[in-house]
Amino acid sequence: MDCLTLETLIENHEPVNLIDIRPKNEFREMHIPGARSLPFATLASPKGFLRYRRTNEQVYIVSDDQVRAGLAAGILRASGYMNAMVIEGGIKAWIALGFPIWRKRLSLPLPNLLSAIAVLLAMTGIAFTLAKIFIVAGILIFFGAAALLLKANLSAQTTAPETRTFTRKKSDRVQWRGINRTEPAHAC
Repeated sequence: MDCLTLETLIENHEPVNLIDIRPKNEFREMHIPGARSLPFATLASPKGFLRYRRTNEQVYIVSDDQVRAGLAAGILRASGYMNAMVIEGGIKAWIALGFPIWRKRLSLPLPNLLSAIAVLLAMTGIAFTLAKIFIVAGILIFFGAAALLLKANLSAQTTAPETRTFTRKKSDRVQWRGINRTEPAHAC
């Protein structure tokens, strides 16, 4: 069967039993929509694919390698699928004709994705921690400035204005005198 006939069946929503015998990793990367993966190694293994009753159900086999596809068709016929057919040209011909393909979406592998999420959460935590530090620092600066202003206001409010005068006596001794000039201060 050729790719054009298969595409017509798929477009008309006919029930299609399409088996892709390429390795699972190639199947995951891209495949024909509606195909199921049955790698050739699994199919060729003893008891890999057994059917006990014969059926006339159509089975279509797609692969990159036409020789393997022919062998897979023989294995399926021997297992009971009497109408197993190979798609001519395989997946390469399907792509060349521009028919729809399911492709794996580009994404980070799970360990890399988890690492990226962990780094993002760590950076968010650091940002919140720094924000808290800046908030606490701002609060401390505010209260520190308020305490300094309060202290300055308290020290400026004395009961009597205190002024000291600098006088010289005849004896060249410098003396500070108190407010009422009754008690001498320390001599220099």
